[in-house]
Amino acid sequence: MPILLFFNELSCRTEASRPQVAAAMEDFVALLRQVREWRRDLALVSIAKLPSLELSRGYYLSEWIGDPANRDRWRFIRTLQNRAPFSDVLPPGAGDGVEYLHNGRPAQGLGAAHLMDGVAVSLCLESTWNTYQAQLVREVLGERPDGSVELIEEFVQIRHAALIHHLVFHEERIKETGLRDVLSGIDLWSGRLEYFSSLRFLPRVEEDLVSLPPDWVAPVASELLKLNAAVAAWNPAVSRFPDWKSKVTPEGETRKRLCEFVDLDGTPRIFDLHARFTPRAGRLHFRLDPHNAVVVVAYIGPKIGT
Repeated sequence: MPILLFFNELSCRTEASRPQVAAAMEDFVALLRQVREWRRDLALVSIAKLPSLELSRGYYLSEWIGDPANRDRWRFIRTLQNRAPFSDVLPPGAGDGVEYLHNGRPAQGLGAAHLMDGVAVSLCLESTWNTYQAQLVREVLGERPDGSVELIEEFVQIRHAALIHHLVFHEERIKETGLRDVLSGIDLWSGRLEYFSSLRFLPRVEEDLVSLPPDWVAPVASELLKLNAAVAAWNPAVSRFPDWKSKVTPEGETRKRLCEFVDLDGTPRIFDLHARFTPRAGRLHFRLDPHNAVVVVAYIGPKIGT
């Protein structure tokens, strides 16, 4: 599966001079070359076809390409099979009902990287982008306990790189086989052993995933990845619970009876621990298995009982 880097359009359109842009582009190409050494199947994803990008006010990439000193760099960039727009690589409906903001500005590239649990890349024309991670505000429509809908704002972190030394924090992630080409729940089920080595799934979950709405594929994949990462680092002898990577809570006492499923050994058990995903009120129910240091997933779908 290819590795996708999502270009952060907010790192352009600055007041940087042309020499500053030239230096930033040189650093950017060096970063891409390093990733390409690790992954020959690298693809760069941007909001629009790259030649039309405005690198700084009034200075477009097409002009930068026209400088003979940049011809080889541009030839290399073209080999990365630039994909635009982001919707070409996101599962259908993946970004519906979700908006990402960085310092109050809509952030499509950074948001797409979060939706796909990938890596965002930027031009280092401002100190803001000299970092290996970035924080966004994610706005989603969520459900209140009484069933009404509210706008939920939460902070999320994404992987980010603008300079080659930022990649040291992402090398393992970039080299691994990921979920970047998963487009359906069927893909998640068929690849569960490869993607989620610390999770076990009840047989009934196959139908949950096969019938997964398109706009839930990416959110469910993301939650399963976070759950898998938390469990992989868990030592039951040291801690009762993993260090969760997303919000995980138990059901209230009155709802626990709704969370009973027949376990892998044929014994009915309560799977009341759950993570949430959006849009709408999505739930992923599971139980901890400390003896084997794994999680058993029992249900993926709408809030149980609704």
